[in-house]
Amino acid sequence: MSAAPPKSAPTRGIVAMVAATALFCCGDALMKLSATTLPTTETMFVRSAVSALLVSCFAVWTGAFRAWRRAMVPAMGLRAGSDATASLFFQAALGRMPFADIMAVLQMAPLMLTAGSAVFLGEKVGWRRWSAVAVGLFGALLIVKPGTSAFTWWAIAAILAVILGTARDIATRRIDPALPTALIMALSAFAVAFVSLLGAAFEVWIMPSGTELLMLLSAGVFSMLGQLSLITAVRSAEISVVAPFRYAGIVWALLLGLAIWGHIPDAVALFGIVAVAVAGIYTYHRESVLRRQANKRIEEIAR
Repeated sequence: MSAAPPKSAPTRGIVAMVAATALFCCGDALMKLSATTLPTTETMFVRSAVSALLVSCFAVWTGAFRAWRRAMVPAMGLRAGSDATASLFFQAALGRMPFADIMAVLQMAPLMLTAGSAVFLGEKVGWRRWSAVAVGLFGALLIVKPGTSAFTWWAIAAILAVILGTARDIATRRIDPALPTALIMALSAFAVAFVSLLGAAFEVWIMPSGTELLMLLSAGVFSMLGQLSLITAVRSAEISVVAPFRYAGIVWALLLGLAIWGHIPDAVALFGIVAVAVAGIYTYHRESVLRRQANKRIEEIAR
């Protein structure tokens, strides 16, 4: 007998998604605080080492590492490399940009993935979703303000992090779905740790204080708890139900930015943040509509 499909629990899924965004924001805030006194690659290494250790323990416990030979494919290499370099650019920008601004730029990821899927995977994207991508890009430009005194080159690093993150997600779609998620996460964490160690040749690492070390270790734990919450969210309800709530991360980022750094985005940046969020939510809505239409056609053909 086949296993019964899991029951949908929308409320649990939504709560888990909101919790995931809060956990990720808390981890990133701790990374930003530590970046004021510690080199970029050092903070990356500690966080990735914690993540690698936790994920590896889970992978060993579940036997995921037994499939490591099947994971040695170009797509996995592209994913790990993109993840490592995206982390490098993100952490560099995180320490030098207003917290809410960089968190808002990261919300471009779903829009970039939509565009990347059309260009590199041949997925059909209609004019409505292309329009949403354009609106999201416009919103991101309002946030980083190129050509003004508010613009810094670290904003380019944040955008590069989003682009490389998109490459990572596209590569993930090329990986055998049968490979355990824990194995994929562990290999990427090892790649980030390795790139961080290479960075030691270009930066002078500093012995972290007890407080700094605690912040970095806590950031790694927050990251893993965020991943677990995210998995709980997508397994509790349909993606179209929980996905729009990932934009709660912008609210958390605004609150943390105000509480910790006293930063309030100006009116232009706030308008850009709203534009990015609305474009992303519409993209999810449109994809859910198309998915329902496709399922309906399949049901009609089956009859």
